[in-house]
Amino acid sequence: MVVPAGVYCTGTVWLRSGVTLVLEKGAVLRSGTELEDLPVFFPEDVISRRRFDRRVIGALDAENVGLVGEGEIDGAHGLRKYLPRGEVQPLGVQFIRCRGVHVKGIMLRNSGSWMQQYLHSEEVRIENLRVWNHGNGTNDGLDLDGCRHVQVRGCVIDSHDDALVFKSTGLRMCEDILVEDCDLRSNCHGIKFGTESVGGFERITVRNCRVGRSAHVLQLDLVDGPRPPITGCALECTDGGVMRDIVLEDLQVEDCLTPLFIKLGNRHERRVPGEVFAGAGEISGVRIERMRAELSGPITSSITGYPGHPVLDVLLRDLVFRTRGGAASDQVMNSVPENSDGYPEVNMFEKASDPANGKHLPAWGLYMRHVEGARLEGVRGELIAEDPRPFLVQEHCRDVKVF
Repeated sequence: MVVPAGVYCTGTVWLRSGVTLVLEKGAVLRSGTELEDLPVFFPEDVISRRRFDRRVIGALDAENVGLVGEGEIDGAHGLRKYLPRGEVQPLGVQFIRCRGVHVKGIMLRNSGSWMQQYLHSEEVRIENLRVWNHGNGTNDGLDLDGCRHVQVRGCVIDSHDDALVFKSTGLRMCEDILVEDCDLRSNCHGIKFGTESVGGFERITVRNCRVGRSAHVLQLDLVDGPRPPITGCALECTDGGVMRDIVLEDLQVEDCLTPLFIKLGNRHERRVPGEVFAGAGEISGVRIERMRAELSGPITSSITGYPGHPVLDVLLRDLVFRTRGGAASDQVMNSVPENSDGYPEVNMFEKASDPANGKHLPAWGLYMRHVEGARLEGVRGELIAEDPRPFLVQEHCRDVKVF
């Protein structure tokens, strides 16, 4: 189906099996602005902690479907005049339980919430997309949720919220995924696994990507000008599920608060109807190689499990953190709280320790706790301002080798 040049105001468009929507250069599909334009629907048999029930483009249980071309899909910031922040806003594009999805070349802009969600889908190819998603603070760029056999290449994403996200909001695992050659700009996280990890993550590789600050900031942030991303790479497994065989390599992270955050936690009581508790989560077999982070800090990178549940088998090789530093001696925590059931965020230890004064972790480069079987080769930091803390601090760790 071909859409020629022109601007078209549309309600929800559902793609059936065998249909590829071709947006020619100059074609813009723009969301309607009335509630009835984007009717509510979500399949009741899908178990998910994130149930988005409005979208501009959708597909359900379809095979061999796609969006290609040089045109644009404009979510028009959703229906904000009806739906205040805090309620579920419409997605731009959503594929649910689809097989054989191809999305290539188009511009995706201004969703009411996440720009695109691929939920419980497989055999997905996403290529050369341009994404600009800024509107209300929950604007992810690309969410792969419980998907398998996915390839993402050559995308340029600029989003207010997380740019590239792997999620497992239901019982399905995210697995067998390759992401490469992408430019990821965000006011939040550049590359993120989680927060939801119910089904888990396995055999996922992200390589040759750049993470940097967004070119845009929302007025609601109360910040003058663009702000740095919170995290370059965040790997969060706190809702059960496993995270195994994750590879991040050849990454350039520029001007972020924290280059790396790996957290195994315990929020297992947060379950929805139909969700089966499969036991405590696990992080093992994470490999990160050739990552350089410029102008990071002031929040320290960390790899942490919790008592009785260590992060296992981590390899860090050829990592360089060029960090702002500058902490004073009286700003350093004497004891770091566990906060194992807290929301997984880079400042979770600082908030639990001294939220008013914002004390820092005891290392300026990398803090490790409850980690077993780690290997650090050529991991080093460069301080911009003097700092009394050491680069690396380990607590309750076993079999950690540093070269």
